[in-house]
Amino acid sequence: MKILKLVCSGLFLASSMSAVAGGSLDISLASDAARFEYDAAKVGSGLHVSASIQHHEKNGDLAALGLHVVNMREPNSPLYLGIGGKFFGYVSGDYDGTALGLGGFFRYNIPKTKGLSLAGYGYYAPSVVSFGDTQNLIDSDIRVQYALLPTARVYMGYRLSQVEIEQTKKNNKLEQGIHFGLKVDF
Repeated sequence: MKILKLVCSGLFLASSMSAVAGGSLDISLASDAARFEYDAAKVGSGLHVSASIQHHEKNGDLAALGLHVVNMREPNSPLYLGIGGKFFGYVSGDYDGTALGLGGFFRYNIPKTKGLSLAGYGYYAPSVVSFGDTQNLIDSDIRVQYALLPTARVYMGYRLSQVEIEQTKKNNKLEQGIHFGLKVDF
């Protein structure tokens, strides 16, 4: 229930930003996991906010609220970068916790192959900004995308979302493996 409140708060924050230019909805599925993310951009500022939730049938749930700045200088560049952070909350079996991860995301449109791109993200939260049962947290994804339409991309990727549990020093993989998805810009 805490995770749902975190995501709802993030969606409210994203939708209440004044002068929102648009955003994107990212949905990915694996055989035993699903992830949904909403991203909104503030006009002319390079500021992006996001909210996401990831559910795994056996390994638990991971929610995140993100705040990033993106490159605004070169609009025709094939490389799109964002740096910032995400506040994570998770529940996995008997363990739960929160963490503040720093990192970013990228998309690189491959020249001479119209519509094909490489994208990904990575965040790391060390013990100093990890709370509850969390020693540290890693959330990462790499994917190959194809633009079916100018505003819709399908993709296949590999994701690793993992939490090291403080008392046991074991890595609890909230999600690891191949997934397929759709990202729609509006």
